[in-house]
Amino acid sequence: MKGEADKRFPVIVVGGGVAGLTAALDLARAGRPVHLIEKSAVLGGQVTRLDKLYPTDHCAFCPVWTQARLCLGHPLITVHTHSCIEDVTQGKEMGKKQEQGLIQIIICRDLNRIDPGRCILCGRCEKVCPENAVSPTICHALPRTFLVDINACTGCGKCVAVCPTHAIDLERKQDRIKILAENIIWATGFAESEVSVLPELGYGSHPNIMTSLAFEALLSESGPGRGHVLTPGGKVPRRIAFVQCAGARDQRKFAYCSAVCCMHALKQARWVKQRDPGMDCVIFFTDMRTEGRHYYNYYRQAVQEYSIVLVRSRPGLICPLPSGDGLAVRYENTRTGQVKTERFDLVVLNGALEPCQKADKGSAPLPLTDDDGFIGKPSNPALACGFCRAPADVEVSVVQASSAAMGAYMGKGINGKD
Repeated sequence: MKGEADKRFPVIVVGGGVAGLTAALDLARAGRPVHLIEKSAVLGGQVTRLDKLYPTDHCAFCPVWTQARLCLGHPLITVHTHSCIEDVTQGKEMGKKQEQGLIQIIICRDLNRIDPGRCILCGRCEKVCPENAVSPTICHALPRTFLVDINACTGCGKCVAVCPTHAIDLERKQDRIKILAENIIWATGFAESEVSVLPELGYGSHPNIMTSLAFEALLSESGPGRGHVLTPGGKVPRRIAFVQCAGARDQRKFAYCSAVCCMHALKQARWVKQRDPGMDCVIFFTDMRTEGRHYYNYYRQAVQEYSIVLVRSRPGLICPLPSGDGLAVRYENTRTGQVKTERFDLVVLNGALEPCQKADKGSAPLPLTDDDGFIGKPSNPALACGFCRAPADVEVSVVQASSAAMGAYMGKGINGKD
């Protein structure tokens, strides 16, 4: 630990999720200046969408909220939200001798029209907007502010007129800044992938067929149901099916295992049973993968104490019942060979997760990726951590982030050192 910044150039951390926050804080605490770049309006990444974390079942957003606040307040960390990397130039390509060995980053900043440093969250801008173009960021993410949807905004200026702190500037334009840095850490995380291309899953045919992150938002204590288990229509479901590998380990989407989905389904099913023990939860799985400390005990408790039913199967058809008040799931139990059709009220699809750099379809310059879009090859020394490197949950991502921070501190990565 050093008490003040050293005189070396900063490190760029791309991605403001749990891995990026960890890497940025580790470096800053060691005295290295950091530029943290996040493409969305807030820090925290996908963890801000989770209600609980396994295997402890503690609050998901409390630790990441604390990390985000520490990053925003740290004197050695410059946070760029609404920003992305537009260009990366390495070492000898830049020409000047004193800049060789460094990397030049061009950051494109599409600034929010509302300055979060001045916004006092009074909500007057949202109330007067005739186009509903102003909305708050999610309640447990930082920086807390309101956002202007520039595609819906007509520029009428009513929000500007009522803002008591003059935080709104509708003329604010996109800008670019250039930074010379010594290293770069990629922590761009994951995104949900479209599963409607798999017709047997029935996604899009009924609102009660949803992805696991959509169900997490529905189940969340800060969500619309305030912790009550409800369907999107507000009804109490009696039977819920969790379908694993929905898109994963499937040559039509991803050949890889998403690594987090078995534990994620177990967590959600346990919380359903805790909140309403009378509900039936059935998990259709290919292989139950519970790698990690305490994960296997978490799984055993789910089966023995919560009476969650596990069926080894990949359902071949999910569709709404003709009456519209339920869903049919047709499957083969691969242990018994029996083919069945069962009725459920809600179906949760788990597994369609892909690295963000693949989901963004090459919109930003990136280091080499493999065929699945994960950063890093044996010949590529780029520093990466979290899901952008390989499927990983929060615990693994944090460990990798600290390792990447140490690598950047030691000068590994971008310049070919290992």
